[in-house]
Amino acid sequence: MIPPVLELLYNAYGFAGALPRAGMDPGQALAAPQATLMTAIATGIFTHKLNWNMIVIGIALGVVLIVIDEILRRRAGPARLPVLAVGIGIYLPPTISSALVVGAVLAWFLLRAERRRATARGDDVKLALEHAERRGTLLASGLIVGESLIGVLLAAVIGLSGKDAPLAVVGEGFAGTAEWLGLAVFVLVCVGFYRRVLAAAH
Repeated sequence: MIPPVLELLYNAYGFAGALPRAGMDPGQALAAPQATLMTAIATGIFTHKLNWNMIVIGIALGVVLIVIDEILRRRAGPARLPVLAVGIGIYLPPTISSALVVGAVLAWFLLRAERRRATARGDDVKLALEHAERRGTLLASGLIVGESLIGVLLAAVIGLSGKDAPLAVVGEGFAGTAEWLGLAVFVLVCVGFYRRVLAAAH
């Protein structure tokens, strides 16, 4: 399933640094950080132009982060600094990493609220937190899959029509208002997610 879906997305949007047709908006191209990273490494190896300075800096940074994380772990506090999370935050674009941050903050608020409620009821706190985390993960996974399926369907419509915005019902002047409306809908989804996860505990 992966090759035809990638082909569909490529023909509809293109990828950063690779557009299928002339005149396409590079700002609409899909970010492919993993592929870009692998391409840069492979190209550098075969052309003997690998940027060793960046690799050495990355290795040194990784060692420092591992040491810091180990110190934090031994102190048995809530603060941690996993090297993988820092690495992902460095190479993923802000449009993706910002959503991860929002999700992490929302999960923190949810678990905190569930801990307070379980303590007040006299329930097993650990079991209540596990149930809340499972519910939240399932709901978030459904949202991710749903967004992905809609994205593929939109790519199919764009690819078949040959237009950048075949479903647009307003002009380009509405772009600024659309961004604020999108932010408002995102906040409403977060609030609904919060309430849905907590309501499922009753």
